[in-house]
Amino acid sequence: MTQPPGVWRLFAPALVCWAVVAAAIAIPGSGLPVAVGGALLGATTLIPWERRHRSERRHRAEWSQYRSAGARWPGMRAPVLLASALLLVLGVRIDGVERARSAPELGAAAQSGEPVTLELIVTGYPGIDRRGRPWVAASWEWAGGTTPVVVWCGDTVGDDTVGSDTATDDDAPRRLRELTAGSSEPDVSEANLPARAPPSLECGGADWGPGSRVELRGEVSELDPGGSAAWGMRAQQVSGVRSGGPLAASAARLRAGLRAAAVSTPGANLVPGLAVGDTALVSQDTDQQMRDASLTHLVAVSGANCALVTSAMAWVLGWCGAGRRLRILGQGGALAGFVFVVGPDPSVQRAAVMAVVVLVSGYGGKRAVALPALGAAVVVLLVRDPWQALHPGFALSVAATAGILLAVPTLRRVLVTRLRVPRSLALPVAVAGAAQLACGPLLLLIQPGLPAVGVLANVLAAPAAPLGTGMGLLALVLLPVVPALGAFSLAIASWAGRWLEATAAVTSALPGARLPWPEGWAGALLLAGAELSLALAWWVGSGRADRSGGREPWLGARSISRRGARWGAGLAAIGVGALLGPTLVTPLTTRATTPGGWSVVVCDVGQGDALLLRDPAEPESVVLVDTGDDPAAITECLARFGVGRIAVLVISHDHQDHLGALGAVVDRVDRAIVAPAHREAADDRPLLRTLVTAGVPVETAAAGDAGGVASSPGSPGPSWRVLGPPAGRDPANANASSLVLRAELGAMRVLLLGDTGAEQHAELLRREPHLSADVVKVAHHGSGDQDPELLPRIGAELALISVGADNRYGHPARETLEGLASAGTRAVRTDKLGHIAVSGEPGDLRIWGSGARPAK
Repeated sequence: MTQPPGVWRLFAPALVCWAVVAAAIAIPGSGLPVAVGGALLGATTLIPWERRHRSERRHRAEWSQYRSAGARWPGMRAPVLLASALLLVLGVRIDGVERARSAPELGAAAQSGEPVTLELIVTGYPGIDRRGRPWVAASWEWAGGTTPVVVWCGDTVGDDTVGSDTATDDDAPRRLRELTAGSSEPDVSEANLPARAPPSLECGGADWGPGSRVELRGEVSELDPGGSAAWGMRAQQVSGVRSGGPLAASAARLRAGLRAAAVSTPGANLVPGLAVGDTALVSQDTDQQMRDASLTHLVAVSGANCALVTSAMAWVLGWCGAGRRLRILGQGGALAGFVFVVGPDPSVQRAAVMAVVVLVSGYGGKRAVALPALGAAVVVLLVRDPWQALHPGFALSVAATAGILLAVPTLRRVLVTRLRVPRSLALPVAVAGAAQLACGPLLLLIQPGLPAVGVLANVLAAPAAPLGTGMGLLALVLLPVVPALGAFSLAIASWAGRWLEATAAVTSALPGARLPWPEGWAGALLLAGAELSLALAWWVGSGRADRSGGREPWLGARSISRRGARWGAGLAAIGVGALLGPTLVTPLTTRATTPGGWSVVVCDVGQGDALLLRDPAEPESVVLVDTGDDPAAITECLARFGVGRIAVLVISHDHQDHLGALGAVVDRVDRAIVAPAHREAADDRPLLRTLVTAGVPVETAAAGDAGGVASSPGSPGPSWRVLGPPAGRDPANANASSLVLRAELGAMRVLLLGDTGAEQHAELLRREPHLSADVVKVAHHGSGDQDPELLPRIGAELALISVGADNRYGHPARETLEGLASAGTRAVRTDKLGHIAVSGEPGDLRIWGSGARPAK
């Protein structure tokens, strides 16, 4: 099998167009310049060629002979002309969509801040974001076209910080952190949406599906021009809902029926996700475990789902004796029906298109078709919706498909011929490995760390995923018609779901399941460079770079020159070194340089709180006060300082920036202490449900309570006394309910003020006139809401401020820092030092910082 010529002539222009479109949509008004640039590029390429062949065109016969001889345009003219034509089309398309997205009426409503009534067309099924808030994608028709709108439907469980002064940028759904391949969550930030809607609003239901028309009243806000939705609306009132037609209503009822049946079937929580991408029943812990194990694509509609549907239909029709054309028509109909039931949102369309590419190319085996088909898919998707160019799901879909097309044939051959892997297992291993390698750099922008168990987890999941998806789809169809058979199918699918849950739980808990790696674009580029170096090492070292002997079979044996072997070894050494540096050398160096005799650690979790307390004489008894809102940050902090178990978890109050990462640590906690309820959320505390569900004993603390941790009676260990809030009070809000603790860690006394304000400080000083401490955790990230008498009265040697770099609240406040300086208290901040470790004894405290993280 030889490498076919010209396989890049469509794929390369498609990549260029993708890059240009991504840049253009981030800069409003760039559509027409892109179109003009494409036209000029085509003209400057075509005119010289026309002049060169003017003599041939003078004589029609000669020109016909020239054309019939199959003369080819020299060099890169054909790809350049193709790219210019595509840029012309995409530029015009961008300009037209931008005009439709502008919607002056919505702009006026956003500027006024007044509620408006709109009739929206629902374009997808209602979803729940990772913080439990319902949303739905919709569009609004006006004279200039159709503009996309995302509707946020009021408060739900976990929405404790929206609209409060403690809400942070990390609290809002962020595009690269919240989305995964195939995820259908909206890629918009909620930071600039209007204030919260009344909690009585209900969003969704059997009539809310693609094509439904809903009349809503609410406040509108303009969103990021590069986001998939141009406008956001926080609905306040639903005036009416009209179904999108009998077919749409039937599809919605099928989905609702499957979800309802899954609720009453043990172990079936994953089945709606496997079948139709409905993850409403997936718990937060399972979701995190699947993310850590790189299994989230199984419960999002991906190309694998579409490939399973089309392959199953082909098998059924083939078994019935249908011909090739009928099988193709049947596969197309099955795929269209599946997309209709799942919902026509962009992630589903991407999955369907990429599944067709993989199947048409025979998993990359038909090399003449593979990359051209992928290039055509990229162009088609961009023409339909240019705003997909900036969507992480689009990039992951293209990367995974490209990895499969380019690497699976070779990987499968190596596994079968050299490693003697059975053919039935070689394909899933090759597909999982190729997709993981291709998506690795992009996944670093979504979730820190390398999923070292990703390939293993996907191989273990390979037998169960198709069974769960297939039986789940069968249950979807049978439940309304033959409930008994539908329930039987769902029960079988639930066993597959349990297998996948167990796979995620076991593999994500393995040592080294997620290896450390630099975050952001720097880490992504480093990993891409390492992978490229290893790929080039294989290409050069295997003799494929040597063309002196003419064309040779792509997968055949080749002779390797000494020069090629040296270059291959050098490139391999560079790639391996780049991989081992962050995953092995840096962690060992970090652990060696991290102090071991600490008493207090302030974890750098951004704009949030997370502190570790212990008595150095009893290092195994660790207290964690708050978790922050960044699971990766708190996990890294615990690993850096060697904390495995958490003897006591203290949650100072119910705000997301203090408990948002609870799911990442709850399985390590022996017992928990929480703040009392407050008037804003007295009857609804998701925190308590999470702890109880995890089997963690919980107690509510108030002033006067005391406790400690010791391995045995009389042995050392951290102890504490609760100073606030007073028992029997009903605090007005979460900040007022913050626990105030004074901890004794050997000879060191530490005062923790939570997010209390000046009012609570004044009351604390009245109750504790002789209040003092060696170290104080400054209240509310150093905000200006401090009693001026508090810090001088405490007389602390050291003040700890946990604050996010470049936060939008201006924390810490200038007057707070000046107050600390006047009191003779040294202030240290996580935005300047990173993780902060405090060791030593009063009068001789030692400070260590890990180095500040880049601002987010």
